[in-house]
Amino acid sequence: MAKAKRRASSSGEETRQKILDATLETLQEEGIVGASARAIARAGDFNQALIFYHFGSVDEAIVAAIGELSRRRLERYRDPLMAVDNLTDLIHVARDLYENDRESGEVTVLAQAFAGASRDPEMGPAMYDHIDGWNQLIAEVVDRAIAASPLGDTPMAKMLPRQELAMAISALFLGVELMGQLDPERANTDRLFTSIAAMAQLAESLLESDLININAATTP
Repeated sequence: MAKAKRRASSSGEETRQKILDATLETLQEEGIVGASARAIARAGDFNQALIFYHFGSVDEAIVAAIGELSRRRLERYRDPLMAVDNLTDLIHVARDLYENDRESGEVTVLAQAFAGASRDPEMGPAMYDHIDGWNQLIAEVVDRAIAASPLGDTPMAKMLPRQELAMAISALFLGVELMGQLDPERANTDRLFTSIAAMAQLAESLLESDLININAATTP
């Protein structure tokens, strides 16, 4: 009897995963407007009633699918991001992430899902919860970048709003990804990443120079 229960549970998880994969495929191929229960079921070759049995609604299946996608991306990029300790390297990792997202079609999936959730009072916050893991990971990067910078543990460093900086960086990256959907030739997006990296290097150089001058001026 116990073995039968385990088989049933395993089958249920497999079906759930199949629905999530089919939902992501449908968002990429059909967009949010075409992501109906029928379209998702057709993509995964299963009965559309299974969507409602496992998730309750199409919207909840979409939110769960984005959560799955976000977890995959976090696992894939956690190690590269954990090795970053300055803003310039963060921009380089973000550019690699963008390129992979674009080639895999994940940018399209995210853009479509966010478009559908933006005006939904329930779907929007649920979607945000799934991407908040990125904010926390970026906040860790910001902490390391500040600690490794000339700011170190100075009073100025302690005043910096780390969580807000992390959210701003995440929002900037998300905006670049969404804007990239409107740039089929990729030229403008490529130049944007190059410019952002250059500005990050300039900011770090100016910061180091200014702090050296301040320390020199205040040293007896």
